[in-house]
Amino acid sequence: TDTLQSFLNTVLGLWMSVTTTCQYSHTVTWHSQPLLRHMPAGNLLLSAAILLSGSTYSKTERMADLLSMPIFCESEFNRIQKSYLIPTVNDYWTMHQTAILSVLYPDDLHVCGDARSDSPGFSAKYTSYTIMDMKTSLILDQQLLQVTETSSSVAMEKEGLDRSLTFLILDNGMKIHT
Repeated sequence: TDTLQSFLNTVLGLWMSVTTTCQYSHTVTWHSQPLLRHMPAGNLLLSAAILLSGSTYSKTERMADLLSMPIFCESEFNRIQKSYLIPTVNDYWTMHQTAILSVLYPDDLHVCGDARSDSPGFSAKYTSYTIMDMKTSLILDQQLLQVTETSSSVAMEKEGLDRSLTFLILDNGMKIHT
């Protein structure tokens, strides 16, 4: 068999490439995973898993460190999230929301809504307002607000309701009965 003369390892996040050359100058390159548009598939998949599981990059990085597993840096995670994951989630939500509203369009809706803030009391910085159709239990709209958009953290819930109703009634012609 050919004796290994040299080898070169390249690591990019979760991706590894090993190139070997034998004594007869035959070169072979092995990749640990496929590339998707010049990005390791595992980097995209791990970034999606972190985002969709509700975990954080720092927790995942600590786990990888304990396993002595190479991982991409936080700025790469943020770039993947901004460039691929968030636009994909937003596009899917918009498509899903459009389908729901088109099915419910002729009906008089019975809705309920509530806000969830990032902290209790009067010091919330962010609030997520959700409005749901009570008959089908389908989420019709969600609004994310930051306290700087309103006069106070207390006012964010009402602003979320106002934005959801504007979106449903004025922008999409929905009829709300209750």
